[in-house]
Amino acid sequence: MLKNIKHLIELSSKYNIPTEDLLLLDLNLSGVKLYFQSGRARFELKSTNKDVFSLAHSRNIFNFYLAIPTADQSFYSFKNENLFFDNHLIGKALGVTEDFCDSSYPRRGGTVLNINPNARTSCRGCKFCYTAFQVPRDRERMLSDDKLRPFLEDWMKKFDVVDLSHLMQIAIVTGCFPNEQKVVDFLKVAKNVLNEFSFRGELFYFGSQIKSKKALLELERVKPLGICFSLECFDNENREYFLRDVKRQLHLDTIKELLIFADDIGIRTNFSYIIGLESLKTIKKGFLEFLPYINSFPIINTLQIHRGQRKFRHNKANKIDYYIKARKIIEDIFIQTALRPRPWENYRSLWYLKFGEEFLDDIRTPLPSPKHKMFNKIVACKD
Repeated sequence: MLKNIKHLIELSSKYNIPTEDLLLLDLNLSGVKLYFQSGRARFELKSTNKDVFSLAHSRNIFNFYLAIPTADQSFYSFKNENLFFDNHLIGKALGVTEDFCDSSYPRRGGTVLNINPNARTSCRGCKFCYTAFQVPRDRERMLSDDKLRPFLEDWMKKFDVVDLSHLMQIAIVTGCFPNEQKVVDFLKVAKNVLNEFSFRGELFYFGSQIKSKKALLELERVKPLGICFSLECFDNENREYFLRDVKRQLHLDTIKELLIFADDIGIRTNFSYIIGLESLKTIKKGFLEFLPYINSFPIINTLQIHRGQRKFRHNKANKIDYYIKARKIIEDIFIQTALRPRPWENYRSLWYLKFGEEFLDDIRTPLPSPKHKMFNKIVACKD
């Protein structure tokens, strides 16, 4: 991907994209050399390179969070708790560890909680998925109120909060339910339990097991609700090749019908997509086709490559120019709408500081900063 700092600056000037966005995009695509054996690593980056991060620093944005593959041939490496690219110091690498798959984790400075109640690492089948390369720490299933309630009580103790009123969203991110009804039943159970803890934010389901209008009608009672349909790719042949059975059985026309119905009954909707699997032509056609059916910006991930997965990249997706062009295509499609990416929602995005000419100012790191006025009700994690 990027060859060196000079290449980074040239592309930034050529495409009018912040150097920060290009570097973080490339880091996700290229991975990092690691000093311990693991397929993935995660860490918080405290940027110190004033040349590369000049725009971020001018907007008082210093910290970013990354969860990336490891790669022996990468130009990125760690040394003495610092991250280097092309032998240039990029910043401090805080809390470098294996990329565990946990039963829960915070986002957006502790104001969003993601829960994997159904052992996400037991999900297998999509060829591009990276969960097989994560260290599983999600074996405890939380599918009933008597499992979910003590988990939430422990979580509040850990973060020293008295209830969940500070959370703007709780996301249920998992597959592996036996059927659609089990998903619906769990979301209803979750809503009832969360009400006990003064949660008034959005319950968000990310998956592919909501398949009917009947299920959506049942879920009206858990609003405010958001649903992200995990599309991942548009082309039917690609869907047959890349996706596990549950995902590919949910046809695109059915998803469109569900998106319309969900919007009509007041549910926030979008879909997830992976950049790197398909041609730019397919990307443009697919996003134009789905734009009328969603009411929030899609979750657009870049394809991270792990051992044995390089063959899954589209033949044009081995150069960073492909991802830059994909970014421009999607910006052109969405620029006339009010829909924009949320930086905290996605650590392997095409966007970090800017969408077109607009700045993206939001919280990018999982844990709260006690100095920030938004977080006066929560404190840093007491590990």
